[in-house]
Amino acid sequence: MVGKKPMEAEALLEQIFYYMSQLVNEKDFKKTLLLLTDMGRTLVNAERASFWYWDVKKKEYWTLVASDSEQLVVPEGTGIVGATIGNNETIVINEPYKDNRFNSKVDEETGFITKSILCMPVTNSAGEVIGAYQAINKLDEKGESNFDDRDVKRLTLAAAYSGKALESHLLYQTAHIDSLTGLRNRRGFYEYYNVEIVPVMEKNGASTIMCDIDFFKKVNDTYGHNAGDAVLQMVAGTLQEGIECGEAFRWGGEEFVLLLPGTNLAQAMSIAEELRQTIENKVCRFDEEDIRITMSFGVKELDGKCSVERHIEEADARLYEAKTSGRNRVIG
Repeated sequence: MVGKKPMEAEALLEQIFYYMSQLVNEKDFKKTLLLLTDMGRTLVNAERASFWYWDVKKKEYWTLVASDSEQLVVPEGTGIVGATIGNNETIVINEPYKDNRFNSKVDEETGFITKSILCMPVTNSAGEVIGAYQAINKLDEKGESNFDDRDVKRLTLAAAYSGKALESHLLYQTAHIDSLTGLRNRRGFYEYYNVEIVPVMEKNGASTIMCDIDFFKKVNDTYGHNAGDAVLQMVAGTLQEGIECGEAFRWGGEEFVLLLPGTNLAQAMSIAEELRQTIENKVCRFDEEDIRITMSFGVKELDGKCSVERHIEEADARLYEAKTSGRNRVIG
C-alpha cells in the first residue's frame, strides 16, 4: 500500500488546525478520541492507529479507539503496548517480527502484516502513565514503512491531547460514578434528571423509584462488609438489568433510585414489583455462603411543576411507608 507524500510544515499546520477546529465544539468523549486518534494517524502517515487505556484494576490494556479493527484487550505487561506503558517509554520498531516484545498472534489470525510500530505512552497531568497511543505501518509515497524521529515529535501532539481528554473523562467518571457498583451516584442522578428527564417529562411522563435493602446491617454483621459489598453489587446489576428504559443510581449506603422516562405510575409500580420479586428470589453467593435479601420500594410519578427535591421527598416517604408497614413491598 502506497501512502501520501510526507507533509511539509504548511500542510501539517493545516491538518492540525482542521482537527483542532473539530475538537473545539465536540463534547462527546468517544467522538473526541476518534478525532484525536485519526489526527495522530494522519500526522505520521500511518496505516492504522489505536488509543489504549490501562485498566489497573482489571490488570489489562484495552483500546478506547482502534482504526480498522474491533476493540482489543490484552493482559497487563504484554506486547509493545505493555513495554511502552510499563517502562514509560516511546518505542519505535521497524522490523517487528524480529522483536521478541511483539505479539504476532493477531497478525497470524487476521492475515495483517505489521511492518513498523510507533508506540508512545499517554500520561496525565501528574506525569503518570494512563495509556498508550500506537501507530502501525508508516506509509510514504515510495511505499516504505519506517517511522523516524520526526514521526515521534508529530505523534507527541496527538498523544498529549489524548491524555488530557482521557484524564478529563476519568475525573468525570470519579465524580459521577459510584466505584463499588458502577452505577451513577447522586451527582450523576441530578445530571441525568436535568438532561434526560426534564425535557421529556411533560410530554411523555416519567416516574422514579426509591428502594432500600431490608436489614442490610444484619448482612454486614453476619457475613462481613465484603459480603455486604457483594450484595450491593448484585442489587445494582439486578436493578439496571431489570429496566428497559431509564437508569439506576446508588443514592447512598444501601439505598438506590431509578429514573424511568416515558413511564406512568402504574407502569412504574409494575416494574418495582417485578424487581422486588427478582431480588427476593435471587441468591448472592459469597465465600460459600448463600445470602438472600429483600427490598422495599417507594414509587412516585413525576410532575413537571414540582422540583426534583420534592419528587425525592415524596418517593422517600413512600419508601419509608413500605419499610414501616412490613418491608419487602411496593408502595406507590
